[in-house]
Amino acid sequence: MYFRQEVLRMTGGILLFYITYIILLLCSLLLMAACVWAGSTIILYASYQGLSGILTSIAGAGLLLLGVMQTLFVMLFLFNRHKDTIPYRTVVTEKEQPVLFDFIHKLVQQTNTPLPRKVYLVPDVNAVVFHSPGVAGLFSDADKNLVIGLGMVNSLNISEFKMVLAHEFGHFSQRSMKLVLHVYTINKIIYNILYENRGWRNAIIWLSNKGLPAALLSRLLLLMAAGLHFLFREMHELINRQYMRLSREMEFNADEVAVSICGTDTAISAMRRAEMSNASFQQLLQKVSTWSHQQRFIRNIYEAHSMLIKYHAKQHSTPLDHQEMPQYNDDQFSTTVRSQVQFRDQWASHPTQEEREQRYLEANVPGVQIPQSAWTLFHNADLLQEQMSRQIYEVLAPEARPEEWVPANDIIREIEDVHEQYAFPAQYNHYYDNRPFTAIPAGRLEPFSEEEQVLYTMQTLYPKEFRQRIRHYFRDVQDAATLQAIMHREIQVAQFTYQHQQYHNSEAEKILEELQQQIARDQEWLEMQDQLALRYHYTFALRQAMEAATSLQDQYTRIVAHQSRATMLNDIAGMIMESIPAFLSKSNTPSQAAAQLRIVRKEAEQLHELLHDLLHQSHISGLWEPELREKVVHFLQYQYPYLQEHEPVAEDLETMHEVSVMVSDHYNNSITLMKKDFLYRCIDHSELSLQH
Repeated sequence: MYFRQEVLRMTGGILLFYITYIILLLCSLLLMAACVWAGSTIILYASYQGLSGILTSIAGAGLLLLGVMQTLFVMLFLFNRHKDTIPYRTVVTEKEQPVLFDFIHKLVQQTNTPLPRKVYLVPDVNAVVFHSPGVAGLFSDADKNLVIGLGMVNSLNISEFKMVLAHEFGHFSQRSMKLVLHVYTINKIIYNILYENRGWRNAIIWLSNKGLPAALLSRLLLLMAAGLHFLFREMHELINRQYMRLSREMEFNADEVAVSICGTDTAISAMRRAEMSNASFQQLLQKVSTWSHQQRFIRNIYEAHSMLIKYHAKQHSTPLDHQEMPQYNDDQFSTTVRSQVQFRDQWASHPTQEEREQRYLEANVPGVQIPQSAWTLFHNADLLQEQMSRQIYEVLAPEARPEEWVPANDIIREIEDVHEQYAFPAQYNHYYDNRPFTAIPAGRLEPFSEEEQVLYTMQTLYPKEFRQRIRHYFRDVQDAATLQAIMHREIQVAQFTYQHQQYHNSEAEKILEELQQQIARDQEWLEMQDQLALRYHYTFALRQAMEAATSLQDQYTRIVAHQSRATMLNDIAGMIMESIPAFLSKSNTPSQAAAQLRIVRKEAEQLHELLHDLLHQSHISGLWEPELREKVVHFLQYQYPYLQEHEPVAEDLETMHEVSVMVSDHYNNSITLMKKDFLYRCIDHSELSLQH
């Protein structure tokens, strides 16, 4: 019932857009007809007035021209040919892949859905159905197509692959799929009008340079364009807000079809493997892109993808099945700490993983697992993987011409080397991972008493269960920032959920107060725990010598100071990024522009001080690449003085932001290495050193 209501609302929104679109055209044509008739009548009347009718004739001609120009302008505004390009999408036929199509034919019968008109292969971790764009797709029910991502095939067994395709065929059975194409078409029209259509802009620019009357006309057309922009932005928000609600229900509906055929366990494992596989594939693409610029190429990217999936499984102690595929159970996913503040983002078209899993479990449908890889359904799979790998390179590095191929395991080895370079010792059980060291009070640390020396060990100071509590603390800090944004209307939501209970936005302040109390308790606990751990290692260092203990404390204090400066650098990069659109806005008043310029110069001054300091610290700047060092020196010597004397242009601000971001990344990496060195040194000042 709810699904049907969403379909009706979506249908109403689409009809509203088309009706508005047609009314605009009709009104423009009617206005043109009225102006042409009125202008012609005035000119005809003026022709009988002799010399005195010249001015009247000019007015009539102006009215006639205005009617024609506004219609031409509306046509330019509403219509613009724009051809979409899809970088890689390969059609596959039944003759080429008979086993795959036999599998699809059987699944079509099970789901009682129409056979896809075409089947496409793409490289990523995805599967999707779509109507062909254009008039034929809008009004024909038979024109439905299936897209299969080979990255997804690379990470699923046959049962899970069947689950994914059954979900997509579940969409085939939905008449609301037609609405999806209409929304897609409308979004293309609106996006083209708002951002890509240059015809009407060029017309206004051309008119503004053709004398005073034309310039006045251009101003009138500009006001008309502003009104149309506002109208279409509102229509876009209305339609997409409704579409996202419908889309969520369509996903749930397609899930019901798929889970009824494949079973609950298969549905859960398919979704988990696809999620982790996609994360690995995106990481791999970034690495492949970097390598391609270094003239290093992998013949089969999917071989490297499989290796990377197994590498991540090993890192997280995820067991593998007999087919060497990770088995993601509840324990692997329970370590993921998600925000407790949730709201239905109007732009979120898919339900969350937790929502979908909950529905799978409620369905509780038994199923049969076929453990063989989904690649067994494809003929000549190795050749297909290599062909798709070459297509990926054609997009990532179109000018590159691979001549030498690098073994796939080289890229995994490089990723592993980077991970090992920044990984903290395992003895700490991730206690210090992905968080700053806590600041300690000034003065010398107090060593452990005899009772404390008996009570505390590495095992009691760094137990595994502390990891989750620390992650919950930082999650709560982020949730508090989200609640504050809701309170200040920076996040526009009427309702939200906290700890799975729904609240009105006016209740955010009350929840925030309670959450801040929890944050204060956890912060006090973490500060106490960090100081306790540091005192433990300090005590062992003191047994060796006072100098060793003092040096250990000083090293910790230096790291905390570096963290503080790195935070300042991150804030500067964020402020510069925010200032770019505000500073370049043409709507700013002179006072607003002056205020923004003061902010930019203040950030530039702080950036100058930080960069100058870091440049003269060889243990930090020594790790910079030559290109980065050159940019930093150029900013210090030339760009900073320029920014203090002149108003910056877009390129100046972008360069300053680029320098701040690049230095920030390198600086944070340097701090991580400092922490790693400190933590290994702490192991030497612990009971573990006595065991060797």
